[in-house]
Amino acid sequence: MKKISIELADEQHAKMMEHLQKGQKMNIDSETFSGFSINLNCVEFGFSWLEIEMNGILNLGDVNWKIE
Repeated sequence: MKKISIELADEQHAKMMEHLQKGQKMNIDSETFSGFSINLNCVEFGFSWLEIEMNGILNLGDVNWKIE
């Protein structure tokens, strides 16, 4: 089985977790259930960035990734 690995800096990980926790709190407060999406965006010249979407979009900036 193949894996997709995305490397995050500690600061990126902390921002992602904070965004998801705020989104979960908003869902609980409004008694709704929703998930989140992780969007890996790439262009041909080697630039890649990661976005987390849950009650808004958080752009985490540049990331390194690979398919193993």
